[in-house]
Amino acid sequence: MSEEEAIDPKNSVAKFVHARVNSIQNDYLSVTNKSRGARKLATLRHASTMPIGSNMDAWPLEFEGLPLELVGKGPDPSPGENAVHAALTLYALHQQGQSRPMHANGRGFGGAVRQLVLQEKERYSNLEVGEMPRRFRAFITAESMEETLHYARQIVQQLRGAAISLDYAKFAAQLYDLQNPYRANKIRLAWGREYASANVFGSDESN
Repeated sequence: MSEEEAIDPKNSVAKFVHARVNSIQNDYLSVTNKSRGARKLATLRHASTMPIGSNMDAWPLEFEGLPLELVGKGPDPSPGENAVHAALTLYALHQQGQSRPMHANGRGFGGAVRQLVLQEKERYSNLEVGEMPRRFRAFITAESMEETLHYARQIVQQLRGAAISLDYAKFAAQLYDLQNPYRANKIRLAWGREYASANVFGSDESN
């Protein structure tokens, strides 16, 4: 097997997003570089609902250093570019106004929603045992990337309001696989398991 064949684009997506989000997060949460971090977050938020590549201010954040195996070769964005764009812009929305890191290793999207339900019990008091929140159900059953991200943005806004963190590297890798019809159901299953599991929070349980 050649080196190129051994490269897993999903892992490349996760590593790139982790490094880029960590850099922005460290700036934003520091005293000396907070303004620089805030500018980057604002740029990504502005690009969140725009077609990929249409906001040239976001190019350095989304494309600079992007592994070659993720770069699209045609007129449409590649699955890797879609996943990176989605994860970075959702993180920018999530971190806005927060004094704690909203990107944290380990917590999956389903686990974050479960923590939201546990943390805001009154708001979700009408849920039956085993029932998922309406937006999370719509997110999981969405039939297009556009629809998936529509509900993801709504949920991320709720997570921001509750100061619940999310592993954006893991989420980006899942969004990459979600675009593959042969892997999509496995990702939905993973989100369902994260939500249903009682041990999804790890050391970050206190959020």
